[in-house]
Amino acid sequence: MQKVLTRTPIHVLSQDIAERIAAGEVIERPVSVVKELVENALDAGSHEIRVDIRGGGLRLVRVTDDGYGIPEDELERACARHTTSKITALEDLGRLHTLGFRGEALASIAAVSELTLVSRPIESENLVEESAAALITMRGGEVTQRGQRARLHGTTVTVRDLFYNVPARLKFMRGARTETGHILQLMRRYAVGFPAVRFNLTIEETVALQTGGTGDLAATLAELYQLPLAEMLHPVSATAEHYTLHGYVGNRALAQSSRQHIMLFINGRWVHNRPLQDALESGYRGLLPKGKHPLLVFYLELPPGDLDVNIHPAKTEVKLLHESEIVTVLTQAVRSVLERSPALPSSPSFPGPELVYQRRLPGPRRRGLHVAESAEGYKAEVAPPAAAEILATLQPLAQLQQAVILAEAPDGSLYLIDQHRAHERVIYEYLRSKHVGVRVDAEDEWTDSHLLLEPVVVELKRAQAELLEQRLPVLRDLGLECERFGGRSFLIRSVPSGVGQEQLASHLSELAEIASEDSTDWEDHLLIGLACRSALRRGRVLSIDEQRTLLTSLSAVTAPAVCPHGSPILLHYSRTFLIDKFDW
Repeated sequence: MQKVLTRTPIHVLSQDIAERIAAGEVIERPVSVVKELVENALDAGSHEIRVDIRGGGLRLVRVTDDGYGIPEDELERACARHTTSKITALEDLGRLHTLGFRGEALASIAAVSELTLVSRPIESENLVEESAAALITMRGGEVTQRGQRARLHGTTVTVRDLFYNVPARLKFMRGARTETGHILQLMRRYAVGFPAVRFNLTIEETVALQTGGTGDLAATLAELYQLPLAEMLHPVSATAEHYTLHGYVGNRALAQSSRQHIMLFINGRWVHNRPLQDALESGYRGLLPKGKHPLLVFYLELPPGDLDVNIHPAKTEVKLLHESEIVTVLTQAVRSVLERSPALPSSPSFPGPELVYQRRLPGPRRRGLHVAESAEGYKAEVAPPAAAEILATLQPLAQLQQAVILAEAPDGSLYLIDQHRAHERVIYEYLRSKHVGVRVDAEDEWTDSHLLLEPVVVELKRAQAELLEQRLPVLRDLGLECERFGGRSFLIRSVPSGVGQEQLASHLSELAEIASEDSTDWEDHLLIGLACRSALRRGRVLSIDEQRTLLTSLSAVTAPAVCPHGSPILLHYSRTFLIDKFDW
């Protein structure tokens, strides 16, 4: 039977439907939310960006920055469609200096979630009168709450119940593990693209990524991949009339089985341009085993007029004015490095020393299986290393460069132990156990306060001073006797007693800044700060007995393989590795 066709009249979509359709073009999944919010934070000149994820990003995404903030009278306007501070005329698209410019991100997110925006402009902190951050909450695009909240300058955007009103999109979301994997990969790109910015990614209250924001790309890569990359990276640079190229190519020993470690940034923007990706692949094809891809990070700087990023809402596709010339340069840059790089060994695994790596957790150590990061860049379920038991059996042999302890295990393998990070971990866990009232088997060297010969006066900003005054009892419990000294000043009379108390006295201003953070994690940050600034410094000569004592203390902690900042403490050269490399 032939179906009877009927014509449906053309009509204008309701604003509600149109906004959800438009939002779907910008916000495809939770990682899209993170991308837009982090780019806003970067455009705001942030030096530190914190991202918190729960439920794969569907339950909660929170991005906190210390950028220049948004005035109260502009908050609601910032959440409206096609509103932006980044361009004012069509001609501005040809001279973009920001990652965002469409004016759609916040409006799209607010249309399919509950969005809370808290912001305080940086100029308000220079005012004499009290100025709090403004708050606005929107659900489904409608304002549901307005108010104020205390915080330092910058912006916090909290997104809850993503796609609650778009069931068609929600049912196609993958599991939380998949979604968080996309977010972790994205944050690695931003950390590599902006090494001068401190990034912190927390997934289900567990630190998944953390960088120091030193501005050193090689150091950032070492932090991200927990591998001794500095000596395995080859710098690349080229300059011509139409471009400037610089970056790194990992040597052939770092070849991976996926392309996710190939990153190209153009004018600070990570891009996925097919001709440029093909050019990079042409540079290493034939020089690496089939199916292997290098660790590669390139920064390409072009005049804004030579670049068109207004191609797709995701802003990752671009067009270049001098594409053919740049394609040739990219291919030659990769090839020139890999042609000089040592050959890969027959073993498919990473040929360097094994890093005994353990992710820092906010609570007690997990039992059973845990997630470890492999050299190939994927996560695998493995049995936890018996690091504590091994450390208890190590025999120190020497101190290298007055910074690292060389020790031998009973099986003949060798360990390098960073003395500062090891002592930092011991002190941190003792302070943390004392703070929560749980005893650990470590030397009780911090039981009393040490009275300073001369009290130290520190001065804070008004908002910081108010927060610190509320937290004085906590500081007192830790051995930091501190009292208000009028206005925004505080007097610190004592520090926790024990090793490093002399060092602490010169860092009290920094510790006061940490203790007055507008953060739910300020207590943990303070414990880390205390541990770091009182631990044995690099350059301190240790006797064999002192080395042995430090290893014994380290073997008693719950996370002996990683310092509180997330950096590795132990480097392991297995006996198998030594036999293979020396051909014994």
